[in-house]
Amino acid sequence: MRPIFFAILWTSFSPFVYSSEPVIKEFEASSIKKLEIKNPKGEITVLGMKGLKKIAVKFEKIQFDSKCKFQQEENAGVLKLSVVHESGLFEKANCVGKLTVNVPSVLSEIEVSTGSGQVKLAGVEAAMDFKTATGNVDIKAENLKSVSGKTATGNIALTYLSCPKRADIDLMTATGDAEVVLGSSCKIRATHKSATGDLFNEMGDNEDYQVLVAMKSASGNLKIKKLSK
Repeated sequence: MRPIFFAILWTSFSPFVYSSEPVIKEFEASSIKKLEIKNPKGEITVLGMKGLKKIAVKFEKIQFDSKCKFQQEENAGVLKLSVVHESGLFEKANCVGKLTVNVPSVLSEIEVSTGSGQVKLAGVEAAMDFKTATGNVDIKAENLKSVSGKTATGNIALTYLSCPKRADIDLMTATGDAEVVLGSSCKIRATHKSATGDLFNEMGDNEDYQVLVAMKSASGNLKIKKLSK
């Protein structure tokens, strides 16, 4: 039976015309502790679910020339999913695909890397690390313990659906803005080092904090808001 993909957490997905049938594969979740994804020009979506026994991978080719490859490798507890080009040069390559991965919410660690692709993540508790150039990042979580990420011009949206007992958020952008949304009861501390970017902190600072938000940017703004009921 083919795995079911839960893409209903976002309703603004754009329709695509795919060049071929999607690649679908499952992996035993009990043997995987870390997920590494590299998709330089395509969208990446990671959806976490409680009690999931298998990691389900779905890759849909959008523009994929003969020298493009989608690779899946499992080794020593690490699942690596990557889009590569034989020449190693992506600037002029047509290697565009949409990658959706369903994982157990308790997966330990996730690393995501893209250039222009969008990154969307929801429902996981893993330590999260992301890197993008122009791609935007949208993360929705309840118990995400730590988030670190870098973008150039891409914007970052991070929403905690409940207040974590302890979380560290470490962000870096050039011109990209970041918005962090937290429950109104959260105690936080925020730092923002920027040449021209502004900090807006609706939560206020607390020395006895649960969540540490730190950001460095050239001109990117950091906005910290209370979660709307």
